[in-house]
Amino acid sequence: MQLMAQTQGVTTLFLENVVREVDIGVHDHELGAPQRLRFDIYVMLSGVSEPSADEIGEVLNYEYLISALDETLQMNRAALLETLANRLLDRVLEPNSAEGASVILTKLDVLEGDGQLGCSMTRLK
Repeated sequence: MQLMAQTQGVTTLFLENVVREVDIGVHDHELGAPQRLRFDIYVMLSGVSEPSADEIGEVLNYEYLISALDETLQMNRAALLETLANRLLDRVLEPNSAEGASVILTKLDVLEGDGQLGCSMTRLK
């Protein structure tokens, strides 16, 4: 009986610490008053194999994460971070090779002093 070693893994593409001014919020003082949001995006791809050639066409070009963020922010105004996070997840999970994704949205200027508020969501296909 021959034992075969099987390994499983994931490759994670990410975009971290991107700050954008976003008109978001449910309170009267937030309407029309853009807030600084930090975006952290992680996309999981099945496998950790080496590409057959050292060329961009052999992998998912992670620059699509910037486009996904920018296109999501051009959509209609979202009042809730949860709405914006779901829209962003829809975009970053479009490639067939994306198996799952996590997005973290952080409001940078809400609390005075220590701490930050935000929303984190993870979705698997």
